[in-house]
Amino acid sequence: MSTSTNETLDTKETLKQILDTVNELKSTQNKIITSINSCRESNKTQEKKYVIIESKLDTLSNQLAEVISENKTLKAKIEQIEGKITTLETTASPGANVESFYSELMDRQSRARNIIFFNIQEFNSLPDQLTDTLTVDEILKSIDLKINPVSVRRLGKQSNKPRPLLTTLPNSSDVFEVLKVKRKLLSTANFKDIRIASDRTTQQRQFFTKIVSQLKQRNDNVEDNLFIRYINNVPTISKNL
Repeated sequence: MSTSTNETLDTKETLKQILDTVNELKSTQNKIITSINSCRESNKTQEKKYVIIESKLDTLSNQLAEVISENKTLKAKIEQIEGKITTLETTASPGANVESFYSELMDRQSRARNIIFFNIQEFNSLPDQLTDTLTVDEILKSIDLKINPVSVRRLGKQSNKPRPLLTTLPNSSDVFEVLKVKRKLLSTANFKDIRIASDRTTQQRQFFTKIVSQLKQRNDNVEDNLFIRYINNVPTISKNL
């Protein structure tokens, strides 16, 4: 066999080896690509799992918030029941009878739509009732309420101090609306000295005085964050959570 023929065979063998090596490299590359793609898919799966876990955590957080809200509602209802029990204990003395009970009930009913304004200046230049009505209108507008008073009248005899102004509103619910936002008057320019209160019966005033005394006693005993709030029109000692 000639030298040329041998060289040709060696070249072919070398080319074959190179081709085999290239094919092997391609196979290895394909395996690497497959492995990378597999890792990517695995990462996507993990990301989906993280999203699901995060969604479940959000759901648990919302459920916890609902439980806390329901607990606050339940606490308010318990305080309401306690307030009613205290009221009954105060008003239902051993000598109480049905007549006095209904008398108190009717008295409260007749006052249910009333509120009392204090420190409203009295004017003599215009008819007092007209001036007082306009003043009450302006006060209610200043605390963002659209309520038209049914009637207004001064209480007591004239003196050197403004007499309280008894105002009747269209509905008893209007009274609660006024009482809820009356603190806004403190930030007004013209009415910051005006005070507003509900029209209470004698028993209600006595009960309120008792509640104020209890609040003071508990504050003196270093109980913090206590305040008086109305639950179904019953003054009750509550605590900020």
